[in-house]
This record gives sequence, C-alpha cells and structure tokens, in this order.
Amino acid sequence: MYASANRDETKYSDSDRFEIERFKQAQANHFAFGHGVHHCIGSNLARREARIALEILSSRLPNLRLRPNQKFTHVPTMILRGFTRLEVEWDNRNF
Repeated sequence: MYASANRDETKYSDSDRFEIERFKQAQANHFAFGHGVHHCIGSNLARREARIALEILSSRLPNLRLRPNQKFTHVPTMILRGFTRLEVEWDNRNF
C-alpha cells in the first residue's frame, strides 16, 4: 500500500506523526515521488514549485501557522494519506 510508505516503525520513530524535519536532508529516504524506475520525472519541478509557493505564502501571510486544536482527519482512501481539511491562521496586520 502506498499509504503505508514512510510509516515503517522500524525506520522511523513515531511513524504516524508528521515531522517534516525527518526528511530534511538532501538524500532523504522517502517515497513521496515514488522509487527506482517508478520515480516521478517531475519531482524536481514539484519541489521547486512547493518551495517558491511556501516562500511567497510566508512572506505575504505573516506568522502563518496551523490553527490550534483542530482535528485532523484523512481522506478515506487506500492510496494516499491527505487531509480532508487543513485550517491555518496568520496575523492580518497588513490587510
């Protein structure tokens, strides 16, 4: 199951917890873009787009953060583990 990728308890402590620092190194051992011959050909573009989008969001929405005390529920699928909803807040002093 692809949904179980990156959740191997023998490799990652507290594998169900999202810890972005876990995959910080350049040669991170994860399956976000597949593996081997099935590795996504657009992975470098996707990483660059995500970095640019997050840099712009963080510069335009001061103190962007997850809304506290929200309940995270996953999309009911056997393939991916996306959230049904992800609420954020930011300081709106500039608006």
